[in-house]
Amino acid sequence: MNEAVQSVAVPQGVGVSRRDRYNTARLILVIVFLASAITAIVTLPGNTAGGWGMFLATLLFLQGITQFGIAFTAIMRLSGGFWARPLFRLAEVTTLAFFPISIIGLLIVYFGARDQLFFWLSPEPGEHLSSWLGENKLLFRALASQVVFYLFAYFYVRMSVRPDIDSRSASEASGLRKMVFGLFGGPAGDTDSEALTHRLYWWSVPILMIAGLANTFISWDFAMMLWPHYHSTVFSMYYVIGCMFGGTALILLLAGFQRRYVEMDTVFSTRQIKNLGIIFTGFMCLWLYFFWAQFFVSWFGNLPNELRPLDAQMKGHYGPIFWLSVACLFMLPLAFLIFARVKRNLALASIVATLICTGVWLNRYLMVLPAQWESHIPFSTIGGTAGTIALISGFLFVLLILFDAFPMLSRWEIERIPPEEREHWHSRH
Repeated sequence: MNEAVQSVAVPQGVGVSRRDRYNTARLILVIVFLASAITAIVTLPGNTAGGWGMFLATLLFLQGITQFGIAFTAIMRLSGGFWARPLFRLAEVTTLAFFPISIIGLLIVYFGARDQLFFWLSPEPGEHLSSWLGENKLLFRALASQVVFYLFAYFYVRMSVRPDIDSRSASEASGLRKMVFGLFGGPAGDTDSEALTHRLYWWSVPILMIAGLANTFISWDFAMMLWPHYHSTVFSMYYVIGCMFGGTALILLLAGFQRRYVEMDTVFSTRQIKNLGIIFTGFMCLWLYFFWAQFFVSWFGNLPNELRPLDAQMKGHYGPIFWLSVACLFMLPLAFLIFARVKRNLALASIVATLICTGVWLNRYLMVLPAQWESHIPFSTIGGTAGTIALISGFLFVLLILFDAFPMLSRWEIERIPPEEREHWHSRH
């Protein structure tokens, strides 16, 4: 085993030397979460000023970009992306970290805000509604799609993580780490990495299909169906591409975040930053294409039901927010990513990733708020702001807990990186 692999073979979770920093961050996050969650619980019920809309927009944003984590590993395994193997565990854990928040958040929206968000619950007399609509059907689709997705994600990650749980760590584990090791089956013993790679390769296909279906159902029910008679065959792809774009940016941001707590400098450097920057460029162009495909068909075909939601986003009160989202998702990333230096420097690439995540959040905001509120300003309501902070801080808190419980670097994955690929880990050109 070469020096690079040896240096990552030891850490199972947060490094001992970084324990104080980790404990401080975890304490701050739990305080922020509790304060914002209590504020949201007090102020959101009965809120008619757009607070629920902001809460739903943030839930859709985080749900989509975190679920792309496991889809990212599946895509990389199918395409032979050896360079991304140091990021696989981070991406997988990111998906699992949002599982409890996703389910609880959907239940909160369904029971707390359905009368405000879903016009079809109180239709006009004589109005014909699709058989797709219905309170019980909505709840069943939302929960079933999420539960199925996360079950598949759990078994997928379980196969990947068990070879990295050694017997000594499992026997000495206590508290949360012991519970996690038990949940994931404990040490796998001697594992044939070739056979495991082959198994994960084939499992990647259903993972991608189920992730796509889960986000398609969510995009229809909690975004497109907020508008009367809005039926777009392109919308779900437009939504999923946004999840993929923001999910890639989130992986880069969390990799920088992870370096504060887990020793990974030997396997995350210029190679990974550069390739993630290239992926940014591809998704940036795909996002613009699918937006244009949705807009052009509605405009050229003079389809008023399809064009009305786009007009509400692009014109009037929400117009400046729309163009800010376009700037964050296309114009500014394009201006930055033209320069090779941006794709070699973590700080500069993180700025681009932050812009992308901001743009995706604004995009989700525009999918939800104009449907029910003619004029709303982001973060103008206490309940919506508190709910947004609670979702983000809750996710980061769970993620930090899993950082300490999981082996955050997959040794068996890194050992299988071809030698010629390792040579480029610290390449500057």
